[in-house]
Amino acid sequence: MNKLFDIMLSKPLSNGWLHGLLFTFFSFHILFVLLTIGTAILAVFYFIYSYRAGKVDELRWDKEILRNFLAHKSLAVVLGVGPLLLIQVSYSVPFFNAISLFAPYWMLIIALLIVAFLSFDSLAHKIYVHHNLHLFFGIVALISLLIVPGIFVLIVVASENPDQWITFIRDGYQPGGQIAVYWLLRYLHVLGAAIVFGGTFHYFFTTQDDREKKRTLLKWMMIGILFQFIVGPMLAISLPGGSDLVIGIFTVIGIFTSALLLWKFFTIVNTDFTLRLYSVVPLLLIILISMLLARQHIQNRSFIPLEKKSEQDRYEYERVLNEYQEEAINQYKSNITLVYDNGKTIYAKSCVFCHGVIGDGKGEEAKNLSIPPEDISSIRTTHKYLYEQLIKGIPGTAMPYFAVFDRDKLESLIRYLNEKYNVLGLPEQIPVNISESTLQKANQIYTETCSGCHGMDGKGSQLSRGFKPRPPDLTAYSLLPQQAFDVITNGYPGTVMPTFRSLPENVRWGLVKIINDKRIS
Repeated sequence: MNKLFDIMLSKPLSNGWLHGLLFTFFSFHILFVLLTIGTAILAVFYFIYSYRAGKVDELRWDKEILRNFLAHKSLAVVLGVGPLLLIQVSYSVPFFNAISLFAPYWMLIIALLIVAFLSFDSLAHKIYVHHNLHLFFGIVALISLLIVPGIFVLIVVASENPDQWITFIRDGYQPGGQIAVYWLLRYLHVLGAAIVFGGTFHYFFTTQDDREKKRTLLKWMMIGILFQFIVGPMLAISLPGGSDLVIGIFTVIGIFTSALLLWKFFTIVNTDFTLRLYSVVPLLLIILISMLLARQHIQNRSFIPLEKKSEQDRYEYERVLNEYQEEAINQYKSNITLVYDNGKTIYAKSCVFCHGVIGDGKGEEAKNLSIPPEDISSIRTTHKYLYEQLIKGIPGTAMPYFAVFDRDKLESLIRYLNEKYNVLGLPEQIPVNISESTLQKANQIYTETCSGCHGMDGKGSQLSRGFKPRPPDLTAYSLLPQQAFDVITNGYPGTVMPTFRSLPENVRWGLVKIINDKRIS
């Protein structure tokens, strides 16, 4: 009780270490994510190319490309665990709020990855698959896979813009306006990078020095970079909160390095020269790191102030509640030492918050229940029936079972309720005179209407066995006449008991007499 934490938990490492580890793990994770997506796009493209060229029965290049998918996606998933765990610790408030806002999409990732991974792995390792099925499953797998980064980007964008959370809720949990444009451009930026990185990987590792294959991959890589030149500036312009010097510096570094890489590609695309691994990888790493540093800065602009605000709130809550700390501890200790050995204590600690201090069913929690608690002071029942209600509870209502108490304690509670409210008494006489004709009319209504649920004998019909709560056994349970009249008139909220307000008043009193007469001593 010495501290109060509002989601903000004590961190195992300093913020500097956590942020550094997060950036490192995420960098490796996003690298293999880009390779996975790029591999999938290239494999499906080259299959469609073979399909249209009538070469689907040959040992195709798309198969060679797709065989790398398993390694890429496995590393992407494994290396993704670290960032998820670290971001939960480092940025709990924005991360969990963003996931809660778009929880259905977040959960959909599981199904999408299962479809994509199983389909691509099957296509990569089965040589003889009918080309129509290959095309179908390849497209389904690619679409499933491409939706996943879109969801991740949506979660990240939502977490970075806490000022838009209420707007997301108001708009039906859909991003709109500038946020939607920013999300789309950021998603396209990821896809463009995937084409560049995926193309580069396969240029060096799956072409087997085939110059024609290398030339086609160079074209893919150039298209990816040119696409980034279009999307990048639009992304910077659409950034919520605008750009700043730090973002500008990283953007310039990325653009300059991409331009240098593009120039390299242009100079050799139509020649017999090939790229060297040592001349391309450093440039790609600079592009990746500058992109990730810009992303990290954007997040820090939002996350760090939000984190500080949450910390301040935590300390403020702690300061306010410290005033009540001693009282709360004393009350807790008092409850711990309290012995539930008599009916009065059991009622006060287990029943009063629903049924009320005077047993009228108006305890402080009653307003929160869809089925109002019973007015104990108006109940007239048998010992056996009441004991069963206590030991089993009433399914369909908030009335729990009290099997945690032994029989002696429940007997003590029953004695207390009977001494205070006469719950084991017999029904009282109704306060009005009922004529024989009125009673006959009431009997007819009971037979035609009430018996459908309560049964002719009052013990409940076959139909009522499926109700929760079930109608009471009228042979063992009754109410004070006025209370019974009110239930017949107004119904019982939250149950199948309807209102019979349309019946004449004397007929309703006749029904009270009929159900009370069914009570057996």
